[in-house]
Amino acid sequence: SLCFAALVSAGIVNINVSTLERRFSLDSAQSAFIVISYDISFCFVTVVLTYFGATANRPRLVGIGSAIFGVGALVYSLPHFLSPIYQYGDNLPSGIYTRKPTDLLYVCCVDLVSSLWNISHAIYKTLHETGLSNFMYVLLFGQLLQGCGSTPLYTLGLAYIEDNVSKNSAPIYLGIANSATILGPMIGFVSGGLLLDMYVDIDKVSRDSVGITPSDPRWVGAWWVAPVAVACLCWLLVIPFFLFPKEIPGSDKLRRRVSEVHRSVFAMEIDQDAGIKEKLRNFHTALFTLLRNPTFILLTLGGCSQLLVINGVSAFIAKVIENEFNVTASRSALLAGVVLVPAGVMGHLVGGFTVNRFKWDTPSIIKFCAAMAFVVSALSPGAILHCDPVQTTGLFVPYRDSKNGSDDTSGSLAIRLDSSCNSNCSCSQEYYAPVCGADGMTYYSGCHAGCSERDENMVAFTFTDCQCLPSSLINSTGRTASPGSCETQCGKLPIYLFIAFLMIFFTFVSTTPALVVTLRIVPQSLKSFGLGIQWLFLRALGAIPGPFVYGGFIDSTCILWEVNECDGSLGSCWVYDSTGMAVRFMAIST
Repeated sequence: SLCFAALVSAGIVNINVSTLERRFSLDSAQSAFIVISYDISFCFVTVVLTYFGATANRPRLVGIGSAIFGVGALVYSLPHFLSPIYQYGDNLPSGIYTRKPTDLLYVCCVDLVSSLWNISHAIYKTLHETGLSNFMYVLLFGQLLQGCGSTPLYTLGLAYIEDNVSKNSAPIYLGIANSATILGPMIGFVSGGLLLDMYVDIDKVSRDSVGITPSDPRWVGAWWVAPVAVACLCWLLVIPFFLFPKEIPGSDKLRRRVSEVHRSVFAMEIDQDAGIKEKLRNFHTALFTLLRNPTFILLTLGGCSQLLVINGVSAFIAKVIENEFNVTASRSALLAGVVLVPAGVMGHLVGGFTVNRFKWDTPSIIKFCAAMAFVVSALSPGAILHCDPVQTTGLFVPYRDSKNGSDDTSGSLAIRLDSSCNSNCSCSQEYYAPVCGADGMTYYSGCHAGCSERDENMVAFTFTDCQCLPSSLINSTGRTASPGSCETQCGKLPIYLFIAFLMIFFTFVSTTPALVVTLRIVPQSLKSFGLGIQWLFLRALGAIPGPFVYGGFIDSTCILWEVNECDGSLGSCWVYDSTGMAVRFMAIST
């Protein structure tokens, strides 16, 4: 039941990061805040729950947590049902613009009237009038509830397992339980990747009426389906958890073990059967017993640095693959899940079985964990691998004079999407709809390529008479462009995924052994509380800052932001500097 709960409760957020940014006009810092809100609520709940709930019926508390997690997942999906139908810019792919400032004002007014017409209730009205990005607060609240609901699972649940199995069997059981927390994201990545190939408003509009495909950068997949399914499954799990006893018969004999606490002064037991008042008086004693234990503190700090990287990478690895190797969001999610997550599962299992096989004592396990950390550090430079960015005219290469093919004097390597060839088009930067010209160059849109006509007689329409393409093409292929970026050849992705596989594997090989050590070096009466305090540090110093650090560095590599036509505000990032992203990603991980 615990493993199934871990499978269900993990992996429904990170897969949707880039999709949520596009759907609700969020930047990486905002999406990172959504991700870490889960950990924030975990921190607030874990200390109180693990101290006062250590002598309660722990399986029942896990069941209550599962119910709360289900409510949080349902809240997390609400923005889809409260927001208007996704507008990807139906008129943009034509690439033909002669819009005047008055036309722009007209379009903005029409959009506003249409939005007001679709308001159905107060929360929708409040959020929509202040912008789609304010749905971030609904997503955040859902994450807070999910963090509260998952707290008993990762603290009381694991302590319950360790208390009810033998010392030598504990690493195997804990390894299997931890593996489930990794399998959850794998299922989330794979199923989420498939769901992202479904259109976001599939429940509101006909698929045939959607004029874009998953390869289009404006595409938004059905991110909301997974949270709804998770909510239903979490509520079903409440029943089996409530049927478990407070402790399994005969487990009291298994708990009579030799103390492995650093020194006897740190082995002070706390009377957990005392009343509430007595427990409150003993709280500071229990806390300082743990905080003065050097083995416990150093092991926790080591886990913080590890979890900072794990959380940061897991939040943005799909986005990094998407932008550094020029693949679609759904494919990058599938690659991240199918290749990287099994490495985490294997690492947990190998770590648990290794400790069980060699029957290591506590110092030997700690040395093993340190050795694995050095191996991961040695592999980190491999994260710098990336493909060259798509050569988009106006971003990475200047516009060319369409008459003689030489560099246009108005163009430069600085970002400049306007040129003499499209100066009369009044092109918009709000929507990114790249086209591949017959000259092998990618343009921001058909409009930015200077195209004045669109041939719709073919299955895949083609832009024609594109003034920004060299005139030498007139007598050959013609000055045409097709939707989508030009294809690039790069064989580095398999090597990158292999190195990432090894890094993830060796990272998680040490996770279960470190958990075993934590449960061995604290007094019996403080096991649950010890896990709670450790998780407090792990979340506060590792899991929470991780996505912020990675998200901030990724945003710093943005070359071109979405710009709202009406008010000029910035939305999500359209184009990143893949080289800068790779360097920063490697540096932080190292």
